[in-house]
Amino acid sequence: MTDPTTPKPPDPPTEPPQPSMSPVADPAPEANLVAGAGTATPKKRSNVRAWVVGGTALAVILCCGGAVIGTFNGDESKPTAGASSSPAASPTSASPTTVAPTTAAPTSTIPTPTKAAPPPKPPSYKTLTERQWKLIAKDPDGYLGKTYVVYGRVTQFDAATGTDSFRADVAHRRMAEDYDYETNTILNGSASDLDNLVEDDIFRANVTVLGSFSYDTQIGGETTVALLQVDSIKVL
Repeated sequence: MTDPTTPKPPDPPTEPPQPSMSPVADPAPEANLVAGAGTATPKKRSNVRAWVVGGTALAVILCCGGAVIGTFNGDESKPTAGASSSPAASPTSASPTTVAPTTAAPTSTIPTPTKAAPPPKPPSYKTLTERQWKLIAKDPDGYLGKTYVVYGRVTQFDAATGTDSFRADVAHRRMAEDYDYETNTILNGSASDLDNLVEDDIFRANVTVLGSFSYDTQIGGETTVALLQVDSIKVL
């Protein structure tokens, strides 16, 4: 029983009402006490923790939302099954054109030089014996195209014979006397080669047998002689 004379102790001080806390519970309220202060300051630390937790949740939500949006975008970029693709993406159905190989042998780019034909050999003019020359004079047609060396004396070279033809007495060699040239013969040649030749000249000539030749004589007859082509001539 309480003594009425004993003074009544004062009522303990009433603790002020606590402010409203963040929805996120603080698992360790004791850690919110400031060392040495002796009083708790839960409001300030609870707000910081709430901001940290809320920021983390917001970051997670944003990341998830970006992944979802990226998935939607990726799905939109993929062509749906059965849909026709664009002409640029689809390969052409036409096969590439190829050139069939030819069976012809390749031609050489360097032309083969044509071998020039050798120049014709100059004719060889044979010397004659007296008998050989008499056989030619007897049958000139039998020695057509043959080439020989003859000697003679010009008997007629005037306007009647012309500038490219003359008449001469011919032998197989150079004779000691003019009258020793016995065989009457007609010789044809180039006017330039015969330009320096006149009647009574003794000559040496390389000739080709052209056959026989007939002409009218001044006394009204006809004679047939050997016809020779002068290839070269020299006055002796």
